Amino acid sequence: MKRNMIILVSVLLAVTLAVGGSIAMAAQPQHAGEGNQLIPRPNGFPAGPHFNLNIHGKNATNFVCNETPGGGSIFVDEYGPATIQYVTNKKSSVVNLTVLDPCAVNNGTAIVQLPYEADGYYVFGRILGKPNHGKSANASSVILYPNVVIQACNDTLNNTADFANLTSCDDPLLALGFILQNQVYLAENETYVRFDPLVTNGKGRSEATDITALFTYEGWVVHPDVDIDSDGQITAADVPADASNTTTYPGIELCNIEDTANVTVKEWLCYQAGLTPPMAWYYDGVWIFNIADLVVTEQGLVNDGTKLLQIRFYPKDGTTFE
Repeated sequence: MKRNMIILVSVLLAVTLAVGGSIAMAAQPQHAGEGNQLIPRPNGFPAGPHFNLNIHGKNATNFVCNETPGGGSIFVDEYGPATIQYVTNKKSSVVNLTVLDPCAVNNGTAIVQLPYEADGYYVFGRILGKPNHGKSANASSVILYPNVVIQACNDTLNNTADFANLTSCDDPLLALGFILQNQVYLAENETYVRFDPLVTNGKGRSEATDITALFTYEGWVVHPDVDIDSDGQITAADVPADASNTTTYPGIELCNIEDTANVTVKEWLCYQAGLTPPMAWYYDGVWIFNIADLVVTEQGLVNDGTKLLQIRFYPKDGTTFE
């Protein structure tokens, strides 16, 4: 039951997100009103069906986490780092956001499974709950980091009944996705603040922020046969010495090779993408879970006193924006 592996080669991507704001595409939810004016919701969240993930900050010294799967809540340290692992399986019958492991206290890892959506989701979040000290000098905050792909695999045998139950690619019969960690894409970290200490006294709620960019992928997905030396990476060693030979590699000239004596990895991947069938695919800011049948990502966070961070996932197919 061997399945083809996937090699992921990421490139640099810079995404700027304003604290407490949102990108233009998701600025104003659709509402009916006089003159067909669009009225933004005061809490910053768009309107429409969505899944909730509640991230609770707990005192790790006296909190006992119940590891039973289910529900929509996970638990992290009130102060310090934690990791959220997200899983999406295109073949799964899961229809609701499901917490597989809620416990990320003591710098642990929680696991959340998202239902597959062909168009992906818009992702928003904001801090709720009581501020850590209720004083303007001690605003609660959370820093979220971009998601990084740690596993990816395809069900090339179309063995849906078996594959649909998987939540990882750990099975040795499955092909793992290889990630070049030194080339993982970059997106600016998103910081949530419970309240603005310059204008409030610690009361009120933060406005939801669009963090969809932290769940996107820009880079290459490459067939394992391109990895000539089988080291799990696509490097200059995988580019043939005669890669610019148009007789051996027809169509290579379409990749705008600047130096025929030194074909770069990017130029070689361009050639692989143009083959029939393709041996490489380039994704430009797509929903990160759409790059394979089963994708597992990790997202780091650092909490500074936040009691509750709410993340909402809105299916793009059912959410309308200006």
